[in-house]
Amino acid sequence: MVRYDLQNTLDFQVNRVRLKAELFIPSQAVFLAVLVLDEKEDKFADRFSKMRNFLNERGVATLFLKGLLTQEEKEIHANRSDINLLSDRLSEITKQIKNIEGANSLKISYIGSSSIAGRMFRAAGSSDSTVESLILIGNGLQEYDGKFLNASVLNILGELDFAGRIVNRSVLSKIETFIKKVYFVPGSPSHFEDNTKWFLVSEAIQRWYRFPEKRSRDFSEF
Repeated sequence: MVRYDLQNTLDFQVNRVRLKAELFIPSQAVFLAVLVLDEKEDKFADRFSKMRNFLNERGVATLFLKGLLTQEEKEIHANRSDINLLSDRLSEITKQIKNIEGANSLKISYIGSSSIAGRMFRAAGSSDSTVESLILIGNGLQEYDGKFLNASVLNILGELDFAGRIVNRSVLSKIETFIKKVYFVPGSPSHFEDNTKWFLVSEAIQRWYRFPEKRSRDFSEF
């Protein structure tokens, strides 16, 4: 059967709220990357949009979530730091993906900044999770003491972010998972503000998806 590119803006009904997300599925896609943007990280929206386009052009499907709260909910500080609320919503959206024609057969992965890793850790750590990997960008990983039955972990750090190495290694050392890897962006600090460095971040992620059988060999140990 011939497959065609699919692009759509979706409304996810989660409890009593609706959350929008932008879906793009290239023909012959195998992986679906759920890009999760922090409610406080609007300044990163452009970078994540560029990453989405980069991945789409190379055959990776994406679901771009610009936050897990409504505009009204964002105004309440407690909501923005409620890991249980945010992870439950991410889990529910992930379950609903399996009901979307064209996306239901894809392998699901999360991409987000390390500063919001908590919600992704918790969503991927549930016993019924279908998430195959988590990609965490930058330093400042949030603590998590659980384990992943099915998900692998990739952390992307700047080569010059020496403090980030120490903090993130400490957090990841407590997490039990089958594959746990790191990629160091050459000559970069932690935030990858330079477009060239952000391209290297996107390129590493694309390689993670393109050659999953080579992850243990192609990416560094912590």
